Amino acid sequence: MVLAGVLAALAGVGGLHAQTTTGGLTGVIRDSDGAVVPGATVKATATATGTSLTAVSDEAGQYLLRGLPVGGYAVQVELAGFQTVQVPDVVIRVNEEVRLDVSLKVGSLSESVTVSGISSTVDTVSSTLKTVVDQKRIEELPLNGRNPTQLMSLVAGVIPDPRADVTSGATYPGASGITSNGARANSTNYIMDGGSNNDHYSNASNPMPNPDALQEFSVQTNSFSAQYGRNAGAIVNAVTRSGTNQFRGLGFGYLRDSAMNANNFFTPGIDDGLKRKQFGGTFGGPILKNRSFFFFSYQGTLQEQRPADLTALVPTAAQRRGDFTGYSRTLRDPLTGLPFPGNVIPSDRIDPTSARILAESLPLPNPRAGDPVNTLRYSRPANSDDHQYLLRMDHAFSSNHRLYGRYWLSKASVPEYLEPSNVLTSSFGRTWDNQIISVNDTWVISPTLVNNLVVTYNRTYNDNFQVQSPSYADIGIPGVYNDANPQWFFNVGGWFGINTGDTNQFNRDEYQVVNTLRWSKGRHEVTGGIDYSYGKGDIINNFRANGRYTFNNAAPFTGDALADFLLGKFQSFEQGVGEYKNTRFHYVAAFAEDTWRLNPRLTLTLGLRWDPNVPYTDVNGRLAGYRPGQESQVYTNAPVGMLYPGDAGFPDGGYDASWGLFAPRAGFAWDVTGDGKTSLRAGYGLFYDKPNTITTNSAATQGPFGTVARVDGNATNSLRNTWAGSTNPFPVDIFNVPPDAPVVLPFNAFSYAENMRPGSLHSWHVTGEREILKATMLRVAYAGSRGDQLTIGVERNPAIYAPGATTATTNQRRPLFPNFGNITSIEPLGRSTYHSLQVTLDKRLSNGLSVLSNYTLSKSMDNTSANKQNGTTSVNPFDLSYDWGPANADRRHRWVTSVLWQIPGRYDNGLVNAVLADWNVTGIFTIMSGQPFTVTSGVDNARSGTGGQFADVVGDPDLSSDRPTSERIAQWFNTSAFTVNALGTFGNAGRNSLRGPDYQTLDLGLMKTFNITARVKTQFRFEAFNALNRANFNIPDGNRSSGNFGRITSAQDPRILQLALRAWF
Repeated sequence: MVLAGVLAALAGVGGLHAQTTTGGLTGVIRDSDGAVVPGATVKATATATGTSLTAVSDEAGQYLLRGLPVGGYAVQVELAGFQTVQVPDVVIRVNEEVRLDVSLKVGSLSESVTVSGISSTVDTVSSTLKTVVDQKRIEELPLNGRNPTQLMSLVAGVIPDPRADVTSGATYPGASGITSNGARANSTNYIMDGGSNNDHYSNASNPMPNPDALQEFSVQTNSFSAQYGRNAGAIVNAVTRSGTNQFRGLGFGYLRDSAMNANNFFTPGIDDGLKRKQFGGTFGGPILKNRSFFFFSYQGTLQEQRPADLTALVPTAAQRRGDFTGYSRTLRDPLTGLPFPGNVIPSDRIDPTSARILAESLPLPNPRAGDPVNTLRYSRPANSDDHQYLLRMDHAFSSNHRLYGRYWLSKASVPEYLEPSNVLTSSFGRTWDNQIISVNDTWVISPTLVNNLVVTYNRTYNDNFQVQSPSYADIGIPGVYNDANPQWFFNVGGWFGINTGDTNQFNRDEYQVVNTLRWSKGRHEVTGGIDYSYGKGDIINNFRANGRYTFNNAAPFTGDALADFLLGKFQSFEQGVGEYKNTRFHYVAAFAEDTWRLNPRLTLTLGLRWDPNVPYTDVNGRLAGYRPGQESQVYTNAPVGMLYPGDAGFPDGGYDASWGLFAPRAGFAWDVTGDGKTSLRAGYGLFYDKPNTITTNSAATQGPFGTVARVDGNATNSLRNTWAGSTNPFPVDIFNVPPDAPVVLPFNAFSYAENMRPGSLHSWHVTGEREILKATMLRVAYAGSRGDQLTIGVERNPAIYAPGATTATTNQRRPLFPNFGNITSIEPLGRSTYHSLQVTLDKRLSNGLSVLSNYTLSKSMDNTSANKQNGTTSVNPFDLSYDWGPANADRRHRWVTSVLWQIPGRYDNGLVNAVLADWNVTGIFTIMSGQPFTVTSGVDNARSGTGGQFADVVGDPDLSSDRPTSERIAQWFNTSAFTVNALGTFGNAGRNSLRGPDYQTLDLGLMKTFNITARVKTQFRFEAFNALNRANFNIPDGNRSSGNFGRITSAQDPRILQLALRAWF
């Protein structure tokens, strides 16, 4: 009844995510005999701003202060007949309810007693599994690049995104991604000051402010409140800094130079030319004391670098002449089917375009000791600049009514690059702008009723521009249409890939209104709200508009991708008209939750979230879909089965909205001993995952307005005559498409399943906590999850294998040919499981020492880890269980420890004190198990038209781990244990069946602070990332058809040193 009443009361209240940027203070007031004391007045005053809130203890002696901005507080407790108690040093953290019990002694109000404000570090109230990263850790721990999101990895159950599953579609540099307790990498919800900080195109994070602009952030990983939704993974809730009653300023400069750094393991003795400067500052203070405040932050980053660790396999001088003597494969003449005599291709058979590219645009190999003879090592600049601006204004209308507004702007750019003699150096030019305007209003209507309203506008503009390269016609390929921005694209499987870049613009806007109402009544605290947001995604992208050539080792040509390239015989050529779409979305949800304090030791939380999914739509009606047997009346020439918005019964978004999605939340927190030092907590929640905008890309680029044509290599076509035997439909006018517009057959379709719905995640935990020392908490937790109905791409028109089948006949063997080629269907058939033991030691800063250490033992399994929502399909379309295996983020063991240590020592001698006092040491140590990877065959031996097929296992893949490093990187596993999959099969190696090298790193910081005056201080910092210079190798090449099969060719960063100077007042 309480929940229903709140929902009814909030019927006119709107909001998005209902995020809170505040914390709370609770406890029990007792007398010296231990009896509860009702009617005591509890007043919390912010030490930085002078603003305050007041509450009165109830008949059980309990009090509750909600909506407290994060930071330090002085707490005063008074009641006639008792001495006044002052607690001067209470710290409130975001999303945390601090417990502070107070004992009153008989006396007069004029008598005052001061007690320590160090509250219990044990959570005895909330059932949520979470960790707060406070301001001290954000400011002082060594951060590579000064990106605070790195600190998310300090949290138990969190794994940094292992394969860019979330950032592969991101359109902003440094987009962050984590997996948390078995959720997908693109399922994390990023919040800043109560508003979304997500890029809805990919569900990656927008950039986070620099460490000196952040107050703190929390990471909630399991069973979080019903007020949070939208995504099924972790909640990362950040709060920016505000001004105070004192003017405070900071200036900083950070410097890196390649002369100070170690060399990458694979490029010893080679200077990457790094010159990196980060500089900026903050300034804040009062406008009206105790009323109005401002805070401004700026950070600039300028970087010049030329990393030399890029590799490719390119032909030798002899191979460029057609001489493959001694090569591992026997090359067959596609005209006769017989081997070339001596494995030598006659010079008059080499395609002039291929010869020209190799002669003019692709250098000869330059292998080092231990490299394959075809190795080309090269570099290209990695120059960039980035500028961040943040302005925040706070105002207190009264002690019960506060408002703040924030403006955020981040501008980044990377210049384009191309060395004409090495086309592999081609790199896009890019610019990114992210702007966020947010207003947050907190109104304490009464001691029992608090309302929070957040309005946010989030805009990201991204422009990619390519190096101007010659057209296909300019290099001797006739008859292929090039748009105004010509591009080369040649993928020579297992050897090299040439891509001179697409040209595109990605514009995203999101408008949010956030409202949350909290009501306390007796032992109940009820939170409720209604959430709403509206977003736009406008894309202009010439993706595939110039055509893309693919060469691989499959039949029916020479049997080798490089030899096919020399002959100009491609496996496939694909060309489209690009992506032009204008998507729109609405998000609406409602929630209610009751936190019920059954008694001072036991709290029960019950919540329910209504979290419907409304599909994206396109303003031009371009989100087409496949429905077997149905015929379009909107586009009359479309093949039977293709429908479009406007066709009877076909929704504008490609599938129906899911209005009946309800997500229950339940949990309890038990103060086992009654003194706030031991707790047992548990929670369960059901969470739904909102799809990102990238899911609409392929659905919006289908014929007739998004023509995509594919030509498979055959006996007559080649680079000299790409369209031989096929009709060239280009150019196509996609902006004026009549109802009888022609379509290209076979039609490559992309569709959402009729029963499409968002993925869901059941999440649960049981957690015990104990304060083992003052300000030190030990937590042991079991956390698990199960994912159902996760989105996965399924090929619904696979080619059927028959003896003698080749890849050249792929389309002809599809059941729905000639009308359809591939049909990619996005369906809710993915699943996952996760189980873990999580142990955390959290010592908050006291006596100059702070430690946060966690160990996670976990097992994560699924049949779809990545963002398989834009055309990436399962390996075996006939059996989705084929993909079941360790998740991409399955790191079985992970231990992370961070330390802040203020070295003690004060000396009477002023000079000695200036030299030896005020030193700090900080560090982060990380160790985790190797990343899983899959051994693929590299060829379509299943003849299904799908990629990523597994290799076949024919032996024991394990090799001794005691081998020398040189042997292990040359052959990480027993490569002879694998062969390409047998014809007509999808391979038996299994997904993620092998493990890469483990990971260990130690980041250290050393700081010395100088007191210039009583208010002015300077600090010198020396930071070392990967201080021990351990070579953390990446996973080996798992492609059985690659020349680097089984070989590790790259490593993560070596030791990097950084110097910094900071000054503040």
